[in-house]
Amino acid sequence: TAAKTNTSFVMSRATASTSLLPQVFAGWQLTGTPQESTNPQAADPGNGAVLKEYGFTQYETASYTRGPDTLTLKALEFGDATGAYGAFTFYRQPDMVPEQIGRDAAFDGERVLFWSGTVLVDAKFGRLMPMSAAEMRDLVTLLPQPTGNLNLLPTLPSYLPPQHLKAMTVRYAIG
Repeated sequence: TAAKTNTSFVMSRATASTSLLPQVFAGWQLTGTPQESTNPQAADPGNGAVLKEYGFTQYETASYTRGPDTLTLKALEFGDATGAYGAFTFYRQPDMVPEQIGRDAAFDGERVLFWSGTVLVDAKFGRLMPMSAAEMRDLVTLLPQPTGNLNLLPTLPSYLPPQHLKAMTVRYAIG
């Protein structure tokens, strides 16, 4: 069933055509009904126009549990890898630490932000554990992966001189 919420459709898993997030991965079990929308304002009310510029197509947010632990995932899908990469650079903060998850990732002690293919994921753990990064790598294998040109990265960032570059401050804008 679909319910109208602030000009966006929030759909239950039963009516959704394409799921971004799995029901189970790395011992985490989906709890409740994920929410989805194709409205960028619903995905991020303060930055909907930015998401639209990056080619936003849909988002899904879901809660997971494993024993007493909790995890909230928010996945944003874009029309191609360039959009996911751009959104990653938009949300990544300079004080975040680089991590090896998906094609690029950053971590701030409470959340992990990463992207793979056309999907950007923001993971917020109830408590981070030593295996949290490995669990997110397991999740990457379950995300939709585009083929062909949709999976190509922009080449512009590779032209930036590496000397004195603060990688976590690089932003990629489309427009």
